Amino acid sequence: MQYLMLTYSSEEGAAHYEAQTAQEQATDRQRHTDWFEEHSAAIRGGHELSWPRIAGTIVEMGKPKVLDGPFVESKEMLGGVIILEAPSLQAALDIGATWPSLEIYPGSRVDVIAAASD
Repeated sequence: MQYLMLTYSSEEGAAHYEAQTAQEQATDRQRHTDWFEEHSAAIRGGHELSWPRIAGTIVEMGKPKVLDGPFVESKEMLGGVIILEAPSLQAALDIGATWPSLEIYPGSRVDVIAAASD
């Protein structure tokens, strides 16, 4: 079954990243690269997203509104979308729980959502 893994950061997490040295940032990026390699058998696709400052949401009968992030209800920043193939929700959650940002950046979060089946 396929699952959508949404990765989130926060302004606090972004500030933490930006305050790091170039070497610390490189180490953090490598941890993410290692995560993708470790879970490559389960990954079916995905994308890292741009900063939410250049996100738009279409609401109210097609009239575009530019918001301060991809979701009105929150200040989290949707950082990426990863499509996972896993035998169960628990297996997908186990993969999501190892997302490196959860240990590195304050305010990080992962949501794992089952794709609708045909």
